[in-house]
Amino acid sequence: MKVLIQGLGEVPATIEYALEKERPDLTHIICSEFQMKNVASAGGYTEPSQVVVERAARKYNTKVIWQTCDIFDIRSVGEAISRVFREIKPDDEIVINYTGGAASVKLLLGASAVVLSRMLPIRIVYALRYKGGIEVYKDQTDELKAIFKQLYEFF
Repeated sequence: MKVLIQGLGEVPATIEYALEKERPDLTHIICSEFQMKNVASAGGYTEPSQVVVERAARKYNTKVIWQTCDIFDIRSVGEAISRVFREIKPDDEIVINYTGGAASVKLLLGASAVVLSRMLPIRIVYALRYKGGIEVYKDQTDELKAIFKQLYEFF
């Protein structure tokens, strides 16, 4: 099964883009209840992010599992990420999109992805799309592993 793990910030565009590019069977989304209910009007949205994401997921036949947490409590974020990782099966194809979400989610999800990539064949992606036309979708797994290896050696 293809599993996409990602965070939701205040605009669901990153998730919509990753769903479109990856078309996973399942996506875990780590966020707060506020972020789920937020209407990103500054981004041109008129419905809550949860509605937008679930509509995009249906379009790509993806099941969504919401992992809500207190994004201001780093332990709560860590627990949400741990709940997701406990669901991973050895034969799953794992893609982690660390682009979206609160800073606490991006930090822990990105760092956890690099650590997890040492044990499992996962991909770590950066996904960004603005309504103005800018699109960036990169597999940064090898680059991040190399950077973290350099950092480990530094310390």
